[in-house]
Amino acid sequence: MTERTNLEHFLEKAETTLEQCQQTFDNSQRVQPEEPEKYIQAQTHLEELSMELDALMHAATPEQRDQLYRTQIQVNQLKNHFILRR
Repeated sequence: MTERTNLEHFLEKAETTLEQCQQTFDNSQRVQPEEPEKYIQAQTHLEELSMELDALMHAATPEQRDQLYRTQIQVNQLKNHFILRR
């Protein structure tokens, strides 16, 4: 079982990371795209977040797993956007 504070901390971190990566992706869609390093760094952050999610899913209760699953869907969708954009 994952501690509630650890889960809340992770979900806050995930939300912040998703927002930053979404902003990087949005900027890459403009006429003057982001620097390639920032784009790659955002992809790396998403992959790290995905690995952390996988690890937490194994230790989570069913209720926590539901929250983590919704976050995992968001991460995977954004990762797919980055891949398709390239």
